[in-house]
Amino acid sequence: MESATQLLDLIRNAGDTASAVEAVRKAFDVHATYHLAQTAAGSVDAPFVRTTYPAAWVARYLLAGYVKVDSIAREGFGRILPFDWSEVEIGAEAMPMMRDALEHGLGSSGYSVPIIDRHGRRALFSINGTTTGDDWQAFVGANQASLAEVGHAIHRVALRELYGDDEPPQLSAREREVLMWTARGKDYKAVGLILGISHHTTKAYLKSARYKLDCTTIAQAVAKALSLRLISE
Repeated sequence: MESATQLLDLIRNAGDTASAVEAVRKAFDVHATYHLAQTAAGSVDAPFVRTTYPAAWVARYLLAGYVKVDSIAREGFGRILPFDWSEVEIGAEAMPMMRDALEHGLGSSGYSVPIIDRHGRRALFSINGTTTGDDWQAFVGANQASLAEVGHAIHRVALRELYGDDEPPQLSAREREVLMWTARGKDYKAVGLILGISHHTTKAYLKSARYKLDCTTIAQAVAKALSLRLISE
């Protein structure tokens, strides 16, 4: 395989996220998946996903609604540190999906790197392989640092593909919260009650978020924050 430096260069120069995950597949002889959650809160609906899994499995996953029972995705968006899939308890509802995955040629081993960027967006980079037991653990141990770097490099490629080279504004956690509740139809007084802050403070956070997003109205600010995956409805 390429050296870690060569692989990172390939990813950084990739034209799109699909090419970046394909570079990982070729380098490590594993399947690779990058999954950007819809929002900073970790929602997995309407995600941006690029993977090297067979098209037949991707279609099966979507048609069967496996995203609703995918223990790895659910666990990954709730964690901060990388984890081996053997650490995750697979619920009974996910067992049919796991058997189906094996029948579609996926491996039983996996490793995931949760990603949280400075704007609060969450993503998950995962690899899946057929190597098992001590051999898999040795592979992960030898490449742990590189896999973390690779995951973050792919995240930057994905953001470039989605949003171009412009960096989105850096909203505070509270600014994202007030925008999120506003997107859910709450007025500033209701938002204040939900968050335990005064309605004057709520209005101040909405105003500062609107300025940062360079919008004329709160409605425009909410729409822009949604499009940048900084909040969810």
